[in-house]
Amino acid sequence: MDDTASVILNGVEGRAPALLLVKGNANCEIVEPQANLIGIVDFDNVDDRGWPCEVDSAQLVATHPARFEALQAITRDALTLASHSPDALLQPHVIGSVEESILQAFDLAMEATLPSFEGKRLSLSHYLTLVRKFDEFLAANAGKTVYSADVARQLGVSVRTLHNAVVAVRGMSMHRYTRLRRLWSVRQQLVRGVSLQSIKAVALVNGFWHMGEFTSLYRDLFGETPQRTLAAARDRSDSSP
Repeated sequence: MDDTASVILNGVEGRAPALLLVKGNANCEIVEPQANLIGIVDFDNVDDRGWPCEVDSAQLVATHPARFEALQAITRDALTLASHSPDALLQPHVIGSVEESILQAFDLAMEATLPSFEGKRLSLSHYLTLVRKFDEFLAANAGKTVYSADVARQLGVSVRTLHNAVVAVRGMSMHRYTRLRRLWSVRQQLVRGVSLQSIKAVALVNGFWHMGEFTSLYRDLFGETPQRTLAAARDRSDSSP
């Protein structure tokens, strides 16, 4: 988690921005030339995400500074939530949303290390079909936590392939695309005039567990705060005959 962290893995030195990937039972020797503050994230299974790590191995992976910082930030936010607002983790979908946020941050951090091709690349027509199915899935599961690994599995592809399809067709990462759809879902509910006390609940149901970030993203996209959207909806409701 330190910006100046350094580590030597099996005689190879790695410095931030870099990630240490360990999968399975890896025999490795790690030396820290200086004291480091290191964050460790343990995932049960990430075989379908295209990360550059083989079974029973350890590997240092350099990444892009901005994406490394984003991963640091989301990890700190998750730890802060667990420390200061543990009750929030009891809310439906919150733990799943936190996990998905961290996974997507890792995906973006890894993207700079992966080749631009994915074996036999699918044609644009196949990508279009895949994204249409993805859109249908998101529409059918609006207001629910959507796990990229589960979606990819149901569509019969890897997370990497689904991400590449969204980039090719929508011109943005799968993370950004699903986030935009979730923001629009929140807005649609607020425009309908849900109770003022429900703004946080609506955000949580749509996968936004960091309220400060949610408000900032909403304001940047729609030019007003969620509270202002809801207030306008309530005003319209009060003035209608």
